[in-house]
Amino acid sequence: MSAGRRLHVVGAGVAGLAAALEAARAGWEVHLHEAAPQAGGRCRTVSHAGGFAHDNGTHALLGANPRALALVERIGARGRWIEPEPAGLPVWDAANGRIARVGLHPLDWLRPGLRPEGLGLGDLPRLARLALPLPDRAIGDLFSGRALLESFVEPLTVAVLNTPVEMASARRLGRALRRVVRPGGARLFVAERGLGPDLVAPALDTLARGGGRIALGSRLRALAVREDRVVGLVMADRTVAIGPGDGVVLALPPAEIARLLPALPVPDAYEPIVNVHYRVAGPARPRFVGLRHALAHWALARDDHVSVTVSAAGGSVGDDPQALAARIWREVAPALRAAGVAVGEPVEQRVVKEKRATIRQAAGPDGPRPRAPFANVRLAGDWLSRLPATIEAAVISGEDAARDLLAASPPRAVRAQRSRPAESAP
Repeated sequence: MSAGRRLHVVGAGVAGLAAALEAARAGWEVHLHEAAPQAGGRCRTVSHAGGFAHDNGTHALLGANPRALALVERIGARGRWIEPEPAGLPVWDAANGRIARVGLHPLDWLRPGLRPEGLGLGDLPRLARLALPLPDRAIGDLFSGRALLESFVEPLTVAVLNTPVEMASARRLGRALRRVVRPGGARLFVAERGLGPDLVAPALDTLARGGGRIALGSRLRALAVREDRVVGLVMADRTVAIGPGDGVVLALPPAEIARLLPALPVPDAYEPIVNVHYRVAGPARPRFVGLRHALAHWALARDDHVSVTVSAAGGSVGDDPQALAARIWREVAPALRAAGVAVGEPVEQRVVKEKRATIRQAAGPDGPRPRAPFANVRLAGDWLSRLPATIEAAVISGEDAARDLLAASPPRAVRAQRSRPAESAP
């Protein structure tokens, strides 16, 4: 380990885990602090009495997410991320009762059986415009009047940006699409057993094996500051001293950063997500199904439950949970059957509403990235990225924050201590 230098990471979501793992890999002593009783943030697995366990939401990775895939490789979990739909994504149209497979890569569309419904020659310049780094505009405006908007662009937009298509950023989606069109970039992966066992647990195990210290249920109340440095993390029951050569990564959502650093401008517009989880006998291998003309957008079926996501859920986040779950199951059950996914009837259901699931990723100029006003502190989180707020963005943000601190020169006092000759033994 680096002599006398520690990295304190506050927040054990994906960004915090990535920062901690990167620092541990570089030989630093790592201390990870998490306010919740479990790590993972929005990528956690939730367990209920009676044995019902499910992920918080239907998170997935693409081949276009190299940093996230490299992280799961380093923690020994890459083999647990599988392709649920290698032949193309099955998409159920609730309006006409038909199901079709859609390719996620433009080259797939050369085959009529994988072509999005409504795709015409007039859409190609718009798709090219979307993928090019041009001035930003709302995606809905770009595809106004085109059949492809409803059949493909809108579902893609809310899945990736969690923002209504009328305001969603073409530039931000385009950054993701430029990665997807690379070879292998459109391959879809899901955690075979869930995000807890296939991402969070192996990340924590890897960190612990490297000597990392993990404190759950440890909420940061304030920062103790001296001149331009943080010198202490004020927790509920203690203050953690930050030494002269130590660094701090605040891997926290914007609202928490605003609480700790009220002078720092952070995003204040959010979009909700609703997830409904049904305890039901399902397929032996995970399956992933999209929906059109339905309230729900995606369904991920595992052997003992089905998880369904409503993205950009501003119109339903306030609905009665039981009525919402019943309505969504009426939509999802025929979609799963049409896709050849055998499921039984739910014996239990859980509705998870996240009113601040992601920042609103609306069209407009990219503002300056917020930076902590302290020499030994960096910020991390998917909301800081120019990419869509996804697992990939969180990993990039966390790793880059740690690397930035690791590359920074230690304070003068630490350099002097290192250069001091060792005392002779008596």
